[in-house]
Amino acid sequence: MNQSILKHIPAIICLIITLNSCNLFTDNQPTISIVVDENPGKPVIHGLSKLIYALEEKGISFSQVNDLKEAEGITLLVVGLSEGSGSAAMLARSSSQILPDKAESLSIWETETNGQKVWVVNGFDERGLMYALLEIADQIKRGSEDDVLSNLESIAESPDVRTRAISMYTMNRAYWETRFYDENYWASYMDMLARNRFNTVVVIFGYENAGFLAPCYPYFFDVEGYPDVKMGRITPAEQKKNLAALNRMIDMAHERGLDFKVGIWDHIYRGGVQAGGLSDEELANFDKGHLVEGLTAENLPDYTKAALTRFMQEVPDLDGIQFRMHNESGLKRGEEMAMFWNEVFTMIKSNSPEFKIDLRAKELPESIIQVAIDLNLNFTVATKYWMEQMGLPFHPTHINRENQFERRHGYADMLQYPKRYNIHWRMWTGGTHRLLLWGSPEYARRFVASTHLFNGDGYEVNEPLATKMEAQPHNKAPFDILNPEYVYYQYEFERYWHFYQVFGRLGYNPRTAADLWEDEFESRFGQETGKIIQNAMHKAAWVLPMIMAACAPYGKFPTTRGWAEKQRFGDLPEYAMAEGSDIQQFASFDTEAQLLVEGGETAKRLPSATSAWFFKTHEELNDLIKKLEDADSQNKELTSTLTDLKITSYLALFHSRRIPAAVSYRIYKQTGDPQSLESAIAFERQAIDAWKEIIESAGDVYAPDLMFGVRERGFGGILHHLSGHWKDELTYLEKGLDELFEERKDSAPYTGKDAPAYKPASSTPPSEHFEIQHVPLTTAPSDRPIKIKVTIEAKNGLKWAKVRYRSVNQHLDYKSLALKKEKESNVYVAEIPVEQIDPAFDFMYFIEAVDQEGKGIIWPDLIKETPYIIVELIR
Repeated sequence: MNQSILKHIPAIICLIITLNSCNLFTDNQPTISIVVDENPGKPVIHGLSKLIYALEEKGISFSQVNDLKEAEGITLLVVGLSEGSGSAAMLARSSSQILPDKAESLSIWETETNGQKVWVVNGFDERGLMYALLEIADQIKRGSEDDVLSNLESIAESPDVRTRAISMYTMNRAYWETRFYDENYWASYMDMLARNRFNTVVVIFGYENAGFLAPCYPYFFDVEGYPDVKMGRITPAEQKKNLAALNRMIDMAHERGLDFKVGIWDHIYRGGVQAGGLSDEELANFDKGHLVEGLTAENLPDYTKAALTRFMQEVPDLDGIQFRMHNESGLKRGEEMAMFWNEVFTMIKSNSPEFKIDLRAKELPESIIQVAIDLNLNFTVATKYWMEQMGLPFHPTHINRENQFERRHGYADMLQYPKRYNIHWRMWTGGTHRLLLWGSPEYARRFVASTHLFNGDGYEVNEPLATKMEAQPHNKAPFDILNPEYVYYQYEFERYWHFYQVFGRLGYNPRTAADLWEDEFESRFGQETGKIIQNAMHKAAWVLPMIMAACAPYGKFPTTRGWAEKQRFGDLPEYAMAEGSDIQQFASFDTEAQLLVEGGETAKRLPSATSAWFFKTHEELNDLIKKLEDADSQNKELTSTLTDLKITSYLALFHSRRIPAAVSYRIYKQTGDPQSLESAIAFERQAIDAWKEIIESAGDVYAPDLMFGVRERGFGGILHHLSGHWKDELTYLEKGLDELFEERKDSAPYTGKDAPAYKPASSTPPSEHFEIQHVPLTTAPSDRPIKIKVTIEAKNGLKWAKVRYRSVNQHLDYKSLALKKEKESNVYVAEIPVEQIDPAFDFMYFIEAVDQEGKGIIWPDLIKETPYIIVELIR
């Protein structure tokens, strides 16, 4: 494809430089004439090259001209910016066409001139125009050869979210450099990003890399005055090569309408968490050629200022830098951190006053933010969305209390008014979705909508395979994820086309028609098979987020520790102590056990209900998988996709069986009844059987050693395994089962009354037992009480209902107010006193209800929508 596009460079040069008609088909009237503004920018040229390629693939004759008068085609395609003197802008003015006036907007519309059919392609700016051209190129590929523009529809689109970023790590030197120096790789990768309307690439240097790129500057150059600060055995020639490769990446990004940022996450290497979980013994066996030498506490601030100044000079087209701010960057808390950022910020303001920087929010002190404000820096605060994992598509209702009162996870206490900075939402997809295929338009839509909280600046997701080769020696050859006989792509990222599609296109326009991906599934797998795979993938996409939200022990929150696709999440006693990662929505295993033992009720989602959800999802996936196995058409991509769907289906089955094991085990620990331990062992056996199905499903498709992190390392009371294969985890499961047998054998004689048994949830979801109607409050005055009015009907009779509320401040717990019935109706009301409304933050609330049988619900329902309502206060 790249070679074919190169053939058109003379035509494009003819179009842009000579501004003369360049008719490639002089003997016959061309089917299409493309009329383009003079001197189009690089993104427009990229869009034109893809359009030309699509026409050539279809065998469609075309000409390229700069003036509408020179167009001779049967159909005209007039391409240009919305404003100016070009033909596209003039047609828009003459037809009184109303065009979007927002950055990155596009319009494609039909008109006539002198009785001739004309399609006008407008962009508010070059990026928007490129998107329009890429859209038409895709339409041509999907259209018929008889009427190449027959599928075009008049559209006008503007971006829903301003910044739509993909980020990548440089966790392993060997793996990074196999990509870094490969221009063909970046051409293909960035073509895909542009087509899916991502607009920002972030390359992160120095994240738990055992000292690689900590800091990154010596990888690119030496700094005058600091001859002792060097990176291992790197040569000047290698530094020059690295600098040229980085600048070429930036050029290639800009050619495709992509901003390019780097993350400078380590400023000095001091071990600890920066080692990425590696032991001292493992680090001792590492080749030391990746380490930066000569940097000390004494020269750190001055060296950084000099190095950063030169970095911005040597990489002049960089669009921004994302800084890691806290001690995990190597800085010491307190005086060193404060002095370092004061001096670095002052230097940036002095040298590049408008340069854009992102400040990572984790443990970011208010005093440092204030320095940035006082200097009037062009900065954004970038914060975690859901731990370092891929949870559900809403900001957690209540983060785990372990980090509730710090700025570590989520938005903490930073969404204050009057607003002093923008927030950039960063979802660490790479902690959860590392390997298996993933994609869900509904998940992406809900996630995108949630990034508008606090009028967010945008979002960022990790690329698939982000943590590949993490915690491996930096000179170790990278592995291929699929065994050779199953490979169907040139580059591994191509497997994840639907991931990029939903997060990119739906971030630009959440109303994007499903035709976009339906056509892609059909073209890859055939009409009927494509529909089944699409349905199965969209259903499977919710399994991993639900595992992280409801089942994951909190010690799995770091990207370098938790891996829901492959980990069992500890032995049963460890798994059973998990609270989940939204403790307001999900009751813990221990809580459900306590309710069974002592009685009571909760509106939270019980583990038994989550178990039922997992089992139902497994059954539905297996029905779809059976249809795919029966399909006549087989190809390598289908085989790979089917493998991932099976693995995900049995992951759902594993957790559906392990949840009752966990609840039964907690009943045993609360009562001492050995029968509860027997039940836990029986359910654990079923869970292990499900894990064996995962191993069977994986077969020999994947590499036997999937290196995505540490091999074995303790953290948070759990051993973490992020390399190896699913079959390796089975060894730990069986060992854990043996330990349960030992616990049963060693248990003391029991003389108490029989404990209640685990009670499976009904297959009917909790929402079926209630009918709740409420018009959400979206705005309210900050100086008046807030009245909540809800209509509630419970099939089994309502026992109680409450409104839970707080400011949009995750440091706070929720307050509760009873909803009182109005006379004889099913209308319930509560009034939030004005003294409990803090005008410094917006306000949020949700409804809890429990019926006479003890069934509970939180409304809105997290399965269907964001499970709380945000009220923007009028101040």
